[in-house]
Amino acid sequence: MDNNSWLLLQEQEAGHRLAPDLAARDPFGARDCGWVEQMRPFIRQFCPEGGVLLDPFCGFGTTLMAAHLEGRRGIGVELEPARAGIAQERMDRAGAVRQTVLAGDIIKAAAQLPPIDLLLTNIPYFGCRWPEEGEAQLYNSTTYAEFLEQIYLVFKGLKPLVREGGYVIVMAENLRIGQHFVPMAWDVARILSERYDLVDERILLYERARQPLPALQVQSNRAHEYALIARKQARAIDLQESLSCVRALAAAFPDIVVYGSYAHWLHGEALERLPSDVDLLVPDDLEQLKKLVCWFEAQGFQIARWGAPLASHAVPLAANAAHYFRAQRLRASGELCVIDVCFEDAQLSYPAALSQAITFGGIKVMPFR
Repeated sequence: MDNNSWLLLQEQEAGHRLAPDLAARDPFGARDCGWVEQMRPFIRQFCPEGGVLLDPFCGFGTTLMAAHLEGRRGIGVELEPARAGIAQERMDRAGAVRQTVLAGDIIKAAAQLPPIDLLLTNIPYFGCRWPEEGEAQLYNSTTYAEFLEQIYLVFKGLKPLVREGGYVIVMAENLRIGQHFVPMAWDVARILSERYDLVDERILLYERARQPLPALQVQSNRAHEYALIARKQARAIDLQESLSCVRALAAAFPDIVVYGSYAHWLHGEALERLPSDVDLLVPDDLEQLKKLVCWFEAQGFQIARWGAPLASHAVPLAANAAHYFRAQRLRASGELCVIDVCFEDAQLSYPAALSQAITFGGIKVMPFR
């Protein structure tokens, strides 16, 4: 793969396609089977030699075939047993002995999987209602909100498997369902950015029949999709910019408590890794939380809960479903400030934190240990 932001896919090599007799065993003729050529450049660049890749939505084993051709070990998990069987036979025919196909739910399978260097997959597309395969399939979700929630849970659950510095690359396309444009690729990118560092993208272009587009007609031939590239790594916040923000916040809300890695940095402790955010512990008080969100909004922060935007008027609803919200501000000059505001910590209560805190430069900070 070169440094172009796009990859043109013109044709599939016949020897790498799913064999016709295997495709015929699928009730839908394997019409959603991907291209081996689509996956090979990403495996070559983002999975080291000797590395392991995972496709959590394995389908017919296209990613595993690409891994075989690139000399990498691959693991694929496919919910539909019959489809997993087709993928396994495809590997057997190719002599792909380093490729493993598992049938079952990816979250349940995660416990038996080894650490991986690259998570590479095509997202199941919302709106492909194939009831014959059961409601457990992601593309059979009845609502878009339900679909996105399941996508979030998958990538949250798989994060512990990805090695530090490893990559997560997801192929996704924006959709048209009926008369509705659905920004699925962009929503998946937002979900990824909540748990990983979203670092780049590629646009995949498919050579398809071109026809003139009449004037004022919007709908194109949809001959492209996105490869969203994320990495498991700590994002670098601007420590001094964050300190200025926390000081201003402490002046407005004197009883907030800074804890976690940023508190250790404030104490001058030598850290193996610099903080990627500022952790605050605050009272579990709805009115206080709404005021905090309003303060962040006034300072130009984006507020989110589990990656979804959050406004001050929605705090009562959000507080029932999460124990924190995230405030993030990126200045035009590049300084990033990320603050996680926690109001229900599993190991440390706010009253206990407040009683132990020491004042450090006008900021209440958990004491050095």
